[in-house]
Amino acid sequence: MLKSTPESYLENDNSYHSLSLEDLIEARDLFHVHLMNKKNVVATAVGRYRIRKDEPRPHQEGYLDAVQKKNKGKRTLDNSEVRDYSWPCVLVFVKDWIEYDEFEDTKSGGVDLQDFIPKRIYMPDGRIVPICVVQATKDDYVEEYVDPSRIVFPTNLVGGGFPLIVESQGVQRIASIGCVVSDGNKYYALTNRHVVGDPGTIIYTRMKGVLTPIGKSSSKQIGNVEFEKMYPGWKARNLFINNDVGLIEIDDIRIWKTDVFQIGSYSKLADLNIYNLSLKLIGAPVVAFGSVSGRLDGEVCAMFYRYKSVGGYEYAADFLIGPRGDTKLQTKHGDSGTLWLLKTEDTETKTPSLLPIAVQWGQHSFIDDAGKGKSAYALATSLSNALRMLEVDLVRGWNLDQDYTWGKLGHFSIANVACDCVKNRNLKRLMLNNIEVITFDFDSLTISQIDKGLKALRKDFGFVPLADVPDLVWKGREAGIKRGKESPNHFADMDKKDSHGKTLLDYCTGDFTNMQFLTPAEWLSYYQDDAVRDRSKGILPFRVWQIFNEMQTACQAGELNRLVAAAGILSHYVGDACQPLHISHMFDGIPNGNGGKMGEGVHSVFETNMINKFIVEILNEATSLINNGRLGDLRIVKDGRQAAGLTVELMKEVLKLVQPKTLVDICEMHKGQGKAFIAERMWDKIGAKKMGKIFGLGALYLASLWQSAWEAGDGDHNITELDEVDLDSLIQLYESKTFIPSVNIKEIGQYTVDLV
Repeated sequence: MLKSTPESYLENDNSYHSLSLEDLIEARDLFHVHLMNKKNVVATAVGRYRIRKDEPRPHQEGYLDAVQKKNKGKRTLDNSEVRDYSWPCVLVFVKDWIEYDEFEDTKSGGVDLQDFIPKRIYMPDGRIVPICVVQATKDDYVEEYVDPSRIVFPTNLVGGGFPLIVESQGVQRIASIGCVVSDGNKYYALTNRHVVGDPGTIIYTRMKGVLTPIGKSSSKQIGNVEFEKMYPGWKARNLFINNDVGLIEIDDIRIWKTDVFQIGSYSKLADLNIYNLSLKLIGAPVVAFGSVSGRLDGEVCAMFYRYKSVGGYEYAADFLIGPRGDTKLQTKHGDSGTLWLLKTEDTETKTPSLLPIAVQWGQHSFIDDAGKGKSAYALATSLSNALRMLEVDLVRGWNLDQDYTWGKLGHFSIANVACDCVKNRNLKRLMLNNIEVITFDFDSLTISQIDKGLKALRKDFGFVPLADVPDLVWKGREAGIKRGKESPNHFADMDKKDSHGKTLLDYCTGDFTNMQFLTPAEWLSYYQDDAVRDRSKGILPFRVWQIFNEMQTACQAGELNRLVAAAGILSHYVGDACQPLHISHMFDGIPNGNGGKMGEGVHSVFETNMINKFIVEILNEATSLINNGRLGDLRIVKDGRQAAGLTVELMKEVLKLVQPKTLVDICEMHKGQGKAFIAERMWDKIGAKKMGKIFGLGALYLASLWQSAWEAGDGDHNITELDEVDLDSLIQLYESKTFIPSVNIKEIGQYTVDLV
């Protein structure tokens, strides 16, 4: 007779819940050889029983019938889940699902009964350990191609989640940076052993499109280690844990951050060992940022996943990480080295916390339920074990005050001041009504207030103010719509001499009304000169031309949302044009011929440290210059070509005020004295008058472009609404890759045709 309590239908004895992780490891080890010799078994692991998603829960209608049903259909990783009442078990992964009825006498054409997988393991001391069978047909095809257009490379600072590049046997390979560690003497970047290669191998990334060395591989590496050395006190015969962890000796720690790109800072290490490692981790949420795949949200599916057997020895991964919920885990080749963080809550403050827990070194892809697609699962090693074996410590809190994007405060500040510079009454009313979707109010123009505001807007509305959409969304991969060709739109190296001794500044002659050498074809010929060979090929003035055309067209069509979106986004590029290191080949120092740079890190010091510290003085001077008419009136342009010419004029004015070489020299002179100190020395040299004029000119030229596009598109007659625009419509616009598409120098020509 059946018992009346729901627990009796859980296909287990209540004592199952008292089984420990050590019990499962012991049972699996005792029975593993037997299991692996069954024809259909491909791998084993330990974890908690996976229940089919369509099965009702206890106390739900149909639960009793579901429990008693003999053939329930295949159980896969996709169609099953760990629930709060799931019990400890040994997981057995099979290639094909075979129902019990199919096991017959082989002479009759059935499956040999000897290959049947029992429901339980009976231990010599009486313990009973359940077995959960899961179909996981492995897809052995590995997609190794990495689309470079999907990768976000660092701009001024390197850290977790960014890509690294290793050249091996004539091929460049992409992998991910995990975190920063230290042995007390040197700092290292942690990634995979199979990535860093032999000690002394130079490791690179790309900064502003240029292949840049960031360090060399260290002799501190670990690979396969006996299970009993990794977990002293627990026993597993002939089992090795694949650690696959290697270190990169960092060249210059000043350009590194310790947080994870797009995720942020993390808390203390999840220090796992035999005394606290438990099955509570099964089903626990984890998050990561892979350099190829971007943000990854998943959960711990199993532990000690035995994935390979060679010569009588077994190899396992500490963690098998899979999707959380119905969204697949899109981890790809190139995510090797990614740091996984356990999402938990601080016991004292009750605030969310991220604990570094594992380092990804591989992936397995399994054919999904219908056999038409596949799901990726990450293989990862315990970070605490790796750090213990390498005798290094996790480093936290380095450069957390520095942003991965340059000049965030500058972009928002110039956009704010420009709204007041507009002279057309209707346009000014429109821009002021929408100032909070373009930028922040004047009193909030400090880096702390902006960061606080950005966090609130993202959380509450999923919105980024338009002035920094190009950095935070199109380059930062927000909402999964990162644009691969966006970077060249943010700069132009105006001061690099070609084989004739001339620069773009020299070639672009005349005023903005009729500037020469202002076509993409002419700039491309310059970039291809033997003395230039600029792989990044910045197109900043042409980007302004493109957006000017977009604003003019929006005005002509009476499309208010499109106009405001384009105008707000234009402010970012004008902000770039009035920053001297965005328009110079000395953007982050000058190569010294020894693989390093003189003045390395100058970009971050100038555009982040100095501007953040002295923004009040800069804006006071800028507004004073504008209000007193000392910067002149608006410069009205007639079309997109003149808009590009005006942008080049702005660049020329900026480079007269602040020479990039001066900034590089200051940074080099005070090397090793800290960014804050160097920023103050820069301020001593440049001061409020020059910086105020740069910001003032940027705001005035931006307002000139806004008003010019408004007049060219007859906005006074075509734009009838001057109120606040809808946030959702703006998000829909800037999340669309067809809105002001990001292109390169060979494609920009189609968007730089003057409108009638």
